[in-house]
Amino acid sequence: MSKNLTIYSRFLLALFAYGFASTLHAEPINNEQVVIEGDVLENILDRKLKASGNAILSRGNQSIEANVIEYDQVSEELYANGNVLLKTKSSQIEGTELELSLDSNTGSIPNASFTSILNARNPKFNNTLRGTASLLFIEGDSKKRLQNASITTCEAGQNDWFINASELEINERSQRVDATNAELEFKGFPILFSPYVNFSFNDDRKSGFLVPSIGSTSRSGFETAIPYYFNLSPTSDATITPRYLGKRGTQVSGEYRYLNGDFFGETSLEYLPTDDASSQDNRYYAKIKHAHDLGNGFTAGYNVEKVSDDNYFADMSSLISVTSQVNLNQEAFLNYSDSNWNAQLLTQKFQNLTSSSPYERLPSLTVNHGKLFEDAEGFTTYETNTNFSLTQFERNNDYVGTSPNGARITARPTLSIPLERPYGFVTPKLAMDIKYYDLNDANVTSKDLYIPTLSFDSGLYLDKKISFKEGTFTQTLEPRIFYSYTPYEDQSMLPMFDTALIDLNAQSIFSENQFVGGDRVMDSHQVTVGGTTRFIDSYGMERLSGTIAQRFYIGDRKVLNESQFNNSSAQNDSSDLFLSASALIAKGLKLNVDTQYNLDESSTNRATIGAKYNPRPGKLLNAGYRLIDNPANSANDIKQINIAGQWPLGSGWSSVGRYNYDLKNSSIIESLAGVEFDAGCWSASVLLHSLALGTTEKRNDTLFFQLELGGLGSLGTGSQGSLTEVLDRNVPGSFGLDQLPESYRNENQK
Repeated sequence: MSKNLTIYSRFLLALFAYGFASTLHAEPINNEQVVIEGDVLENILDRKLKASGNAILSRGNQSIEANVIEYDQVSEELYANGNVLLKTKSSQIEGTELELSLDSNTGSIPNASFTSILNARNPKFNNTLRGTASLLFIEGDSKKRLQNASITTCEAGQNDWFINASELEINERSQRVDATNAELEFKGFPILFSPYVNFSFNDDRKSGFLVPSIGSTSRSGFETAIPYYFNLSPTSDATITPRYLGKRGTQVSGEYRYLNGDFFGETSLEYLPTDDASSQDNRYYAKIKHAHDLGNGFTAGYNVEKVSDDNYFADMSSLISVTSQVNLNQEAFLNYSDSNWNAQLLTQKFQNLTSSSPYERLPSLTVNHGKLFEDAEGFTTYETNTNFSLTQFERNNDYVGTSPNGARITARPTLSIPLERPYGFVTPKLAMDIKYYDLNDANVTSKDLYIPTLSFDSGLYLDKKISFKEGTFTQTLEPRIFYSYTPYEDQSMLPMFDTALIDLNAQSIFSENQFVGGDRVMDSHQVTVGGTTRFIDSYGMERLSGTIAQRFYIGDRKVLNESQFNNSSAQNDSSDLFLSASALIAKGLKLNVDTQYNLDESSTNRATIGAKYNPRPGKLLNAGYRLIDNPANSANDIKQINIAGQWPLGSGWSSVGRYNYDLKNSSIIESLAGVEFDAGCWSASVLLHSLALGTTEKRNDTLFFQLELGGLGSLGTGSQGSLTEVLDRNVPGSFGLDQLPESYRNENQK
């Protein structure tokens, strides 16, 4: 057929379509006109239109292409064969033939292949679902049912993974897929089978099995878990997880969560009937948590945790945030807060997993009030703060020995007058520590104290412009002087309920009291002198900074004569000299040095030296050295090096690692090594983590593995959250694939 004849046929087609519709009074379907065209158009019995050769039928945003299309204007049904292509706004289906009712949008296509655009919850993967089916049923505008189907989110030409199913249903509106007799195939190998599976590509919650996890630890051996999720209501859900531990047996855990406008909470339980590795029975961990907004500034709640034995976390977990727990909190609280007031009523107990036994608060009431008073120009004229607490301290029943118990009342009203201007500040402050004790099993039965403190804090802000190597910088000079005086009061007869002598640092050196807690107030007559200088470039970036500070004691601190503070460095006539500096050497390269130097003994008590190179997200190198010299007990000295980083290797590969080594004991504290591969429509991570535990001499080695398939979820060791927690703690600043900007991710795949 010539080109002119083809154009003439299309013209006749449009003319016939209009004439037939008028003659047969066919109404437009869904108020949308049906247009049919082709190289040849035939009218059959005044009710059917048959288009042959490059046939196209369109209605709204739906179009059908085929070699031949027959359309019945009365029944609104069509039949197409030969290179059939059905297009909609969000999908495209190809097949050998098509039967379709335009009225109900139902029909079937044998030997079909399709693509469907997803509203994917994870943007790092391709947002198109594609697949094949021996027979595809169209069941409305957004639902398709497939027989003998295979689907994937990999791009065309990349067939790394598929889900194969005897029957599969896709709901494009809910972004949900249901599959019967489903098999997950990866790189041609079946790795998972389920008689029924359903999943979604958005964040809508639904009941069903979650992706199972597999892995191995040195303490528990091979392990696998298969969670089942219950979507109970829009505000609550639950998860039950059977977990098999090769060396221990089968553990069952459950979690229930709820969230409402005024309250939220969770309840979780882990239970191992028999532990084959330790020969212990009935090992468990339980936790209940609730918080409630009562309105008018009041909130209340409780948080209770309990385990069956002291070694539970060391045996069952590989996360240091869990294994390092030595006390499990068991508390209930009632809080109040408004613009100037906040208060808390608390009762708090502990389950102790080590020999340490902190005091419990049964109960404790704290009230704080603070207010600023301003003049007509908006400057603060003076500020008042009052802190009050009433606490009943009791030792845990597990505590061995005799220890003082009793009630303590503390109050600390303060008055400060901050005089601030753009060039500096002066802040005089007056405080009074008021204490009352009612004690049992102590040196005294009752005691009251009134200890005043006077302090002055002052500083200047100076700056000037300087030129260096054709660049202009602003140099600042920020001197600071802090003075405080507190008279001596004998407190040696009082217990230390919640109080400790803290080491000074660059921040706490500008404070009145070197004790944290309410049982001791340091008698002091002291001056702290310090200063900071900064070099800021024309872009506002701080290129270089340095700080120096030292405290000088005008009189002895008699509170430190108590035997428990013997050999404390705080008894010297002056504090250590604090020095810190940082330099931005080049883009992404920063150096930091913090030193605490003892001038009397010409020794460095603390030092931290670090270098960080982070030119862009996903490229990170950290190196550091840490020294702590404990003058009271050399056994507590710390000398460690730490190296950590993340670096792309190209072709989709990326590496991550950490090495934390104890130079004093010649041992590895913690190490991590792993690689990640980004294939575009799937990613895989393999990490080996080794951790020295504080509760046992035996290390815990864990193999983390995660295989994430194009928005469907992850298969691997533990949860994605566990892997993320390990990475964030060992390599701060590292990026996962879901966090990496798309431009850098594409660069890594080259």
